[in-house]
This record gives sequence, structure tokens and C-alpha cells, in this order.
Amino acid sequence: MAETVQYHLEQMVPELEDLERKKIFTKVELKGIVKKRTNFEYALKKRGVGRVDFLRYIEYEINVDALRRKRKKRLGVKGRTTISDYSIEQRINGLFERALFRHSADVVLWLQYIEFVKSRVDPNKEQTGNMRLLSKLFARAIQAHPYEVRLWIMAAAYEFEVNVNGSAARALLQRGLRVNPKDKRLWIEYFRLELMLVEKIKARRRMLGIDSEKKAETQGKKEEDGDDNMIVLPELDEE
Repeated sequence: MAETVQYHLEQMVPELEDLERKKIFTKVELKGIVKKRTNFEYALKKRGVGRVDFLRYIEYEINVDALRRKRKKRLGVKGRTTISDYSIEQRINGLFERALFRHSADVVLWLQYIEFVKSRVDPNKEQTGNMRLLSKLFARAIQAHPYEVRLWIMAAAYEFEVNVNGSAARALLQRGLRVNPKDKRLWIEYFRLELMLVEKIKARRRMLGIDSEKKAETQGKKEEDGDDNMIVLPELDEE
């Protein structure tokens, strides 16, 4: 037990040194962080460790990272990205993975992990790492819980809204419906997606002027045929 805890603590040393070098945390604060992490690590080694034990640790790390970001901005720390800029986020991901290893049947835990990674994805910036992680995470969650309709809907929404991939969103909902053919929520989301895809196609055609050209051709044909109010009789086959 002690060896495993020591291993995890040793992995934190470069991050702590970087935080001290940047003067984001004082030596006293860093000692406090190490103490808290040590207690959390030992708590996770106890028998019967539950989801809540992992979530307490995760919540602490999220708060530490939020404080790090705030101080970095206030101090005007700039320059190239260093280990302390991403190590806490990686630790949080690792804690979720350790939690899922023990509690993969817990749907809420999957959803909390997904929400955390989503919170770190900025659609306005290129973040291929988190976007790839989120896509894989949805796939794993769905594989573990194929009858959890929320996962199918969330995954499809992510593909459509963030990845801007309508085909992938449609494929996900179609797969979800094959597994859950009687679920009304999935059918509603599927029809809603199809309507949005149709609207996107219409908007693209209008932007390219395709609809205007088609209307002009139709109007021209009407003028060639004569009065717009004229009733056109169907052609009859000769007997």
C-alpha cells in the first residue's frame, strides 16, 4: 500500500517544483497540498472505497487547479507551456479512470467524467486532445451501458454541436435506436436531428444561390407556358 502511495506522490514532484518556480504557490501551500494528496491516496487504498472517496479527491484537485489558473492570470505568468499547466488536469482524468476501474457499473460516474472533460473543451480553440478523449469516453460509456439512453443522446449532441459532424451524430442515434427501438426520447432526438440537417442543407443552398436559380428557372418556364392562371391538362395517350 505504502509503495503505491509513494509512487503517486513521486510523480507529483516535477509539477510542485514548477509551481514553486513560477511562484504560483508558496512552499507552505505546497506542503499543504502534498499532505492533502497523501491523505487522499491512503484513503483510496482502504477496503470498500466508494465513488464518493474518489470524488472528494477529484473535487479537491479541481479547486487547486482553479486557484492555480486564477493566480497565474493575476501574476501575469506567460511563456511556454510547462508541466504544471496540464498535470492537474491529467491527474483528475487519472482519478476518474481509477474510479471507473472499480465502479464501471456506476452510470453517474461515467456522466461526471464526461461532464468534466466537456468543461475542458473550448469549441473556439483547437483542443484535439480533449476532443479525442471525449469521443473515446462516449464510446466506452456506451459500450458499458448500451441501454442508458442519455449517453446516446449526449454523444450525438456532442458530435453535431462540437465536432460539427452530422453524419456521426445520425449514426450514433441510429445505433442507439437499434439497441433501444421503443425509447421515445431517442426517436424524438433522431427526428429533431434530421430536421436540423435538412435546415442546414437549405441554408447552404440559399447561401450558394441554388434555390434562387431554381426559382428563376421555374418562373421562366411558367412565362413560356403562358398565363399563370391557365390550367394545364394532362396529356392523354393515343388509342
